[in-house]
Amino acid sequence: MTQSSSNPDPENTPRGKLARHLRQARLDAGFTTQPPFAAKLKVSVSLVSMIENGRHVPPRDLLDLWLDTCEVPELVRPYIIDFWTCAKTTSTGVREFFQKYFDAEQQAAFLRLWGVLLIPGPLQTREYALGIFLKGGMAEDEATEQVELRMRRHEKIDGPNAAHVTALIFEAALQRMIGSPEIMVAELEYLLEQSDQRNVVLQVVPDDGSFFSGLDGEFQIASGPAIPDTVVEVTVTDHVSDEPEAAAKVIALFEEIRSYALNAVESRSLIMEAIEWWSQQK
Repeated sequence: MTQSSSNPDPENTPRGKLARHLRQARLDAGFTTQPPFAAKLKVSVSLVSMIENGRHVPPRDLLDLWLDTCEVPELVRPYIIDFWTCAKTTSTGVREFFQKYFDAEQQAAFLRLWGVLLIPGPLQTREYALGIFLKGGMAEDEATEQVELRMRRHEKIDGPNAAHVTALIFEAALQRMIGSPEIMVAELEYLLEQSDQRNVVLQVVPDDGSFFSGLDGEFQIASGPAIPDTVVEVTVTDHVSDEPEAAAKVIALFEEIRSYALNAVESRSLIMEAIEWWSQQK
């Protein structure tokens, strides 16, 4: 059957060509199987497999590490990087419902995050995020792809075009184990590290056992002069909206939740207490 132009041969897409060149680079470097190469890169075998079969486009730092490890000649690298650039442009891997918020977040000057049972996505470590996806029933390769996308969102926290971030985190999220005590310690230490940045305000909302508006689901708000206020709500049904009236209601709810929060110094103390507790559980 002839391949239609609307459904091109995956081998001939930028992603497919990139995958083929990266696989050949690994083989040329003497790594005849994926496990030792993955160990050298300090990534999972499933991630290497996904990259080499064209299911995932690596972030730039991993691409550079791949090329360095394989000692790819400087004259060849621009050719491969061109395929990488095209692959990143033509395929993001972002879930359809989330695409509108993802695009808004990339242009946002301000982010407001509310985490009830989990640390908000842009503040998650790789291991913490992977634990969530795997526990949610995702296959390892799909979970790995979603983790890589989540790591890209870190750029809005500490990248060159970082937004001003205000994160409210319910105390229960500090106490809910994802993966292992070691993962929890690393995640909470990462929170402290990020809260040291001038563009990040992190406040914990203590759990005193009482109900308040906002406990029924987490949400995130992306704002800025280049975009309308855009909200993603994570409840029973995930929902993204940039309708002014809907966004205004969520922004008002965020400010109401913030009225229950500890200040930044008190919040850091509570996080440090949680780190000490999780350290004792190892």
